[in-house]
Amino acid sequence: MDEDKCAQCGTPATPGAKFCESCGAPLTAASQAVQGPAAVTQPVQGLAAAEPAPSHAAPGARVLYQGVAIRFVAVLIDGIIIGIISAILTSLLLLSTWNTSPAMDPAAYFAIYAMAAIISLLYFILLLGRYGQTVGMMIVKIKVVKEADYSAITYGEAAIRTILLIIDEIPYVIPCLLGAVLIWTSDKKQRLGDRVAHTVVLKA
Repeated sequence: MDEDKCAQCGTPATPGAKFCESCGAPLTAASQAVQGPAAVTQPVQGLAAAEPAPSHAAPGARVLYQGVAIRFVAVLIDGIIIGIISAILTSLLLLSTWNTSPAMDPAAYFAIYAMAAIISLLYFILLLGRYGQTVGMMIVKIKVVKEADYSAITYGEAAIRTILLIIDEIPYVIPCLLGAVLIWTSDKKQRLGDRVAHTVVLKA
């Protein structure tokens, strides 16, 4: 091959020799022709090795905790539903009492209040424990879930949230004012019942 011969006299070049053995002419052109491409590829490979791998990590989704306004609407709807149920049962109780005595005794009043309280407790505990939502929450599309992993809550957690409504409704002349303040001052918009039960309210 041409690159294995001396360019001056045509004498075959000894592998690795820098000068022709016959005429003494330099053989650098041949060595550069062979070594040139290899020298060019080295920095290119270096750049390829240094290039960082593309990242496919997606940013985490923002959790939207639900505040006072939409939760108030849900509670208002629930209050209307509980009021209707309580009114029907109270009417039946009054009719049965009126048949025996026109004047209602104190025990009947106590029974009415106790029945209304039991209805409210069962309404919230059973619906929240089963579905994570009351009817009001279903209508406005919000849901109660566990704070740690946003999974479904238990009946026990639903009971804690419901019982602590008694405190969240302080002062009773302005219902749920304390609960609203606690929600406004919480990063996760939790009232006292949520904080103790470790629950949060999210968009359903």
